Amino acid sequence: MNKAITSFWKRLFFRYDVSRMRKAVVDYLTAEGIQAEVKDGMIQVLFEDYYYNVEFDLDGEYPRCDISFRLKDEMYEKLDLPRKTFIADKVNTDEERLSTLKAFGDVLIVDAHFYFANRKMLLSLFYEYFADVKHAVDDMCDLLQNELREKEEKRPIGFTASPVVSKEEAKVAACNKKTE
Repeated sequence: MNKAITSFWKRLFFRYDVSRMRKAVVDYLTAEGIQAEVKDGMIQVLFEDYYYNVEFDLDGEYPRCDISFRLKDEMYEKLDLPRKTFIADKVNTDEERLSTLKAFGDVLIVDAHFYFANRKMLLSLFYEYFADVKHAVDDMCDLLQNELREKEEKRPIGFTASPVVSKEEAKVAACNKKTE
């Protein structure tokens, strides 16, 4: 069959029309009072001061919706790798989640995806997965703040002065010992 005719018939169905999918999600979010807009082919959602991205992939047998959150922070980059891994493991294993937290050297990513067949299924699954991503982001931010706070509070045990002594101070201390 001709590709032009096939694509025309496919566009009549919801699961083959990305613009209708985007419109359904944006309309749903705006009706809920959440700011959402289509930008560069993806939906950007502003919810509680955080930006989430929603994308659609039509390459498989069923359309797939991807929801993701990215956090790039200078303070996070300074954490040790075991602390970054601890945050990811804690969020991923604390509850039974639909989303996954991935910790990299300079960025944290929370993502989830699901497949759907029609508009009703898209919106019901979108609510469930978006809520899960939001809870994972909240847990991740709490753990990250705790880790950063702990890092700031660490001091050498039993010492309040700097262990580094200048050459002049060392000479003065040596002279004082000789005169005693």
